Amino acid sequence: MASRVAAHEIGSRVLTADAQQKIETRIEQARVIAESLSHLKGAAMKAGQLLSLDTSDFLPPEAIEILSRLQAAATPARTEEMHALLQRELGPEKTAQLKNFSQEPHASASIGQIHTAELNGEKVAIKLQYPGVASSIDSDLAILRRLAEGFATFAGKKFSLNETFAEIRDVLAQEVDYANERMLLERYRDFLSGYKEYIVPRSFAEFSTHRVLTMSFEDGMPIMEWSRRPSTQDADRARVARLVLDLFCLEFCDWGLVQTDPNFGNYLIRGDALVCLDFGATLSYSPEFRQGYAKLLNSLASNDTQTIFQGAVEFGLLDARESFEAREAFKDMIQITMEPFHPERQPFQFSDPDYEKRTIAANRRFTRSLVYSPPPRKILFLHRKLGGIFSLVKRFGAEIDLRPYWQKMSQMG
Repeated sequence: MASRVAAHEIGSRVLTADAQQKIETRIEQARVIAESLSHLKGAAMKAGQLLSLDTSDFLPPEAIEILSRLQAAATPARTEEMHALLQRELGPEKTAQLKNFSQEPHASASIGQIHTAELNGEKVAIKLQYPGVASSIDSDLAILRRLAEGFATFAGKKFSLNETFAEIRDVLAQEVDYANERMLLERYRDFLSGYKEYIVPRSFAEFSTHRVLTMSFEDGMPIMEWSRRPSTQDADRARVARLVLDLFCLEFCDWGLVQTDPNFGNYLIRGDALVCLDFGATLSYSPEFRQGYAKLLNSLASNDTQTIFQGAVEFGLLDARESFEAREAFKDMIQITMEPFHPERQPFQFSDPDYEKRTIAANRRFTRSLVYSPPPRKILFLHRKLGGIFSLVKRFGAEIDLRPYWQKMSQMG
């Protein structure tokens, strides 16, 4: 993959300086990355999913469209291989009770793929883990870490990525434990049992293991497909956007249990309800952490550079050695980030092109000014989820009054 990407880059630089050719080069590079990572699966494919979200403001839309395919599907494993895994994990007697096992996967992702079957006359979804994914996490991350550290050194950064990659490893190790995911899924079902607007599958414990997760099959339309339908009105999109935001506030503020995977494929629409899927990357946040986060939000709402910077240092977002330039860039970025919550901006228009342009510019200035501060472990996946939510609501073009969300998050504890 690296060789093919480099070949396109060199060819573009040597043969032409034409802007259109450079765009086509980026598109072809994205295609190479997507094809390669969809075969590798595991941690490597997870990195590609992050690329599709975190570089969406920097790469051409065509390139992002290609990388976004990694969010919906991986290259599926052979059905025979998956059925053999099912036999090994459940044994022949239980496997025989699963009738009409689908020959083609219903869906495929970075860690496993889903087949359908019938159990006692009920349609079920069976999540099967790809062979070798769990054992390849350390080797995949070692490669990705070397790449990341090389980029950081080249950019003049002087920080360690130990904590960042430790967090990534912990979350990936959790995601490949389907017994743990089943437990989290049932906790979500319990938490949401009183909310008719949210649907969570139920699990079948006797037909689940650390590598197999059997759940009720929950039908619905993928959320982005639903959004693009001609019959979907702006009011419908705004209502679903609020459902996503409300769910995050329930998770973080009330439960301290957040499903941190921002993949749009984790949401389906069924009637007026939001179907929630995939709980492998669910993380717990203690009351103390959430109280500290609320304190951080209130300090960030200040207009004083020192107060903002000190709050970030105390919470572990920034290193105290950062320069005055970095502090000013951080303040500018935070002030722009806070704009959606200002009373005069309500309801906030998420697709505002001017706000998006200024946000991108401020983020770039800030990240380029940093020398000692690595991506903060404490909020790495929490803010990844928030970024995914913002991207989803932006694509919906929704207008939402965000004051209630600010009040709830800034007053935790």
